[in-house]
Parts: sequence; structure tokens; C-alpha cells
Amino acid sequence: MYYPEELVEEIRNRNDIISVIGSYIKLQKKGSNHMGLCPFHNEKTPSFSVSPSKQMYHCFGCGASGNVFTFLMEYENYTFVEALKFLAERAGVALPEQEYSEEAKKKADLRTRLLEVNKQAAKYFYYQLKSNRGQAAYKYLTGRGLTEDTIKKFGLGYSNKFSDDLYQYLKNLNYEDEFLKQSGLVTIDEKRGASDKFWNRVMFPIMDVNQRVIGFGGRVMGDGMPKYLNTPETLLFDKSRTLYGLNIAKSSRESDLLICEGYM
Repeated sequence: MYYPEELVEEIRNRNDIISVIGSYIKLQKKGSNHMGLCPFHNEKTPSFSVSPSKQMYHCFGCGASGNVFTFLMEYENYTFVEALKFLAERAGVALPEQEYSEEAKKKADLRTRLLEVNKQAAKYFYYQLKSNRGQAAYKYLTGRGLTEDTIKKFGLGYSNKFSDDLYQYLKNLNYEDEFLKQSGLVTIDEKRGASDKFWNRVMFPIMDVNQRVIGFGGRVMGDGMPKYLNTPETLLFDKSRTLYGLNIAKSSRESDLLICEGYM
């Protein structure tokens, strides 16, 4: 969608570059500018300069430079439109609504609801891991060398032994059966009723690059099969096009990327 240059400029002017970049890295005032360690390459001496008068940044070490939009595009791996929307919301600027067909509106609404229910499920799994029910799962994760910080950073959780526990939780939040079936979190059979897709597994929320939960991976803690179980393909999740942990790896400035089999 095209956004008028005047609107783009308004959004840029209403997002002070010191405030935006300062929410990502530590900046210290040096004369008329602010200095910090460059987020785009490894360094020990600050060479990253941000000018409040010009609303621009420049690194004297690696040459990175730009404005508030390019910073987000580089640091968060956003497209220009994603950066624009992020900054518009941050500044309280309303963007013109796109015109959708009725079918496109329904699809967009379904995507929004799927993101919401996945977020609720991720919270639920994390809570279960921290409860008495999750003691064995927590011990399993820490026994594999995971720290509390890592568990929290990746939002790891536990689906307990009751095969309809998540289903009952989500029903109490007024989600209907047909929608829960579409989410991939629940299977519903006419004879056997509803049951959770995941139970008695440590849970790995799978996120997109914008930190939104789009699916889950569940791992058994013993020798059961299958070792890993994933969310089936949904409107949000396509396993063949998804790389676990990319939401975190994308902001790393390391030159090497290690790709491993499985989640852990």
C-alpha cells in the first residue's frame, strides 16, 4: 500500500531518534550528539553517533548510517512498511486503512484470532511449567543445561498429562470448537470428543520474526514416539517455511549461524 510522503515525514518527526535507538542500545550524550556501541558490528569503543538535530545516526567504525526507519529495518529486519506501522503505532498516528475484499477481511480476522489463541496457549504452557504439575518438565529442561533465563527468553512451557486440559482452559475463554480445531491446538472427534494436540511434553513456542507465536513444537521427555510433535499446517504455520529461533537470531551481529536439528 502507498503511504503519502507527508504522512511518512509526520511519523518520522514524531519519533525522536534518540528515544527510539535508546530503547535498543545504551546512549551517552557527548557534546551535541549521543554515542554508543554500534549494534551492527562488534566493538569495544563506542563509535556509533546519533544526532538529535539531524535525526540521523552514523557509525564511524562500520559506516552504518540512516534515519529512524532504516535503523529498525536493519536492527529488527523489518520491511519499510513494517517499520512505518511500528513507528506510527508508537507515535499514535493513525494510518489509512487498506481496502479489503470480504474474503480478505475474513482471512485477516482469522489470522488475528489465531495469533491471539496461540498467545494464550503459550502463556498457559509457561504457567504449567512453573506449577507443581510441571516439576518433572522443569527438571528435564534444566537437566539438559537450560538456564532460567533461556527458559524465559524462549517462553518454554509444559503441556500436562490431562489430554483435554488446554481445551478446557480455552473453552473457558469462550473459544468455540470449530475455531480451536482450525488453530491446530485441539483435535475433535465425534465419538471421542475433544483432546489436546499436545500433552505431557515440554513445549517450544514457534515465533515469527515479529515475536508472534504462530505454532508450537512439543518434545517427549522419555523414549516415547514421536519424539517431536508440531502444530499442523494452519493459516499461520507452515513448517517448511519456518525457522525456529529466527526471531532471536535475526538481531545477532555474529557472522556465523549454527543450524541444528530439533529444538534443543
